[in-house]
Amino acid sequence: MSELAAVLAGYLLLVGLTALWSRLRTRTGDPVDYFIASRGLSGLVSAMTYAATTYSAFMMVGLVGLSYAVGVGALCFELAYLVSTVAILSTLGARVWELSRERGYVTPTQLLRERHGSYWTTVFVVFMTALALIPYSAVQMVGPAVILSGVSRGSLDYRTAVTLAAAVVLLTTLAAGIRSVAWTDAVQGAIMLSSATAFVLWLALRAPPGTAEALGDAGLLSPLNELWTPRVFMAYTTPWIFFAVTNPQVFQRLYLPRSRRDYARMVAYFSVFGLAYTVISVSVGLLARGLELTGTMALGIDLRSRADWNRVTQQLMVYAHPVLSSLVAISILAAATSTVNSIILTLSSMFAYDVPVPERARLAAGKVVVVAFTLVVYAFALTRPAFVVDLAVASSTLLLPLLPLYLSSVYGLSGRIPYAVTALTCLPLSVYLTMGGVEVLVPREVLVLLLSLGLYAAALLVERHRRQRWF
Repeated sequence: MSELAAVLAGYLLLVGLTALWSRLRTRTGDPVDYFIASRGLSGLVSAMTYAATTYSAFMMVGLVGLSYAVGVGALCFELAYLVSTVAILSTLGARVWELSRERGYVTPTQLLRERHGSYWTTVFVVFMTALALIPYSAVQMVGPAVILSGVSRGSLDYRTAVTLAAAVVLLTTLAAGIRSVAWTDAVQGAIMLSSATAFVLWLALRAPPGTAEALGDAGLLSPLNELWTPRVFMAYTTPWIFFAVTNPQVFQRLYLPRSRRDYARMVAYFSVFGLAYTVISVSVGLLARGLELTGTMALGIDLRSRADWNRVTQQLMVYAHPVLSSLVAISILAAATSTVNSIILTLSSMFAYDVPVPERARLAAGKVVVVAFTLVVYAFALTRPAFVVDLAVASSTLLLPLLPLYLSSVYGLSGRIPYAVTALTCLPLSVYLTMGGVEVLVPREVLVLLLSLGLYAAALLVERHRRQRWF
């Protein structure tokens, strides 16, 4: 048996046992327990599922490749996300947690529907959210598939690797809903952090004394260079800063902690995990470039091809011991599946609660959506979509129009007309700007954000003026 087969078997056994253990503790037939664990998770488990949901294959595949290509600017980009997320969780997130308990929210879009009072607009938002998250979910399967197909001994072909990722997603999601997802996320989060730590230590031990100087001479220790320009930084960072608000899979995790103390612990533990995993992932990319610049390794990466940046981790693993390579590959699989199952479970809850489904059929409808969406994402992943970072940013950009809607909902600025105008106009517009390759004076991501905020504010003022004249 190859090292990869042994490590993979151990991983699947661990995930399977965790899912089974979670199944024995779920309330069978209760959709609230299935989707949000009856708001009863501890701070540590809440933090680990938040972290594992957030930090996906993007980190050890996309961020490593980005760091390799553009240098320390990638660290600034990812730290901007972490700092903004912690700030959001500490302010708006705490209010969301309170509202979910007061109002009994199960899905993020229930908050929109109740605050703005527009049923069919919410249905539209649910479908557009699902559309936006297809490419982001697909790259989570692409990342581990690329890595698993590149392990030196016993590697899997691409299709088999994608199929394996889809099977793990279905297992962890259908077993016990959020309980199996959260507990397997906790296990997988530990695998992600420990394997990444071992990998970066191995690289650091191989780095010759002149590695830092070589990186500095190449301009990779400067936040800005010819590749990482202010425009690129704004384009990548803008949707990421608001990820905690606009992406439903992380927004829904704000409902999970069982007490205010557990919520605070969730934020604290997530901050520690996020900082450690970010520094490790960027360090892997920088060390890889440094080792190549000093002639220690030859990775053969074409810097002109963004898609080729995805291969950095894969090429590094050629030089590593097969056991270490296998552990890193499995950690990327863990990161990917922990993100996809969270996305799919959240979307299934939105379809179960926010589209016309009889109350008694909510759980069954949610499970049907789990299977259907997994198959859609699986089919998309088989097409081998392009650069992981670009697709992840694109998905978050498509969801940026939801920012003013969620902010207004949390802070009590309700309005049926502003809600409908912003959702029905800006969500399709974001698809056109993002997917159509339209060139504008400012980054498309910034333009989508400004248009959404401006249109919502204008529609809110018009509606309030109409109300004053009416009364």
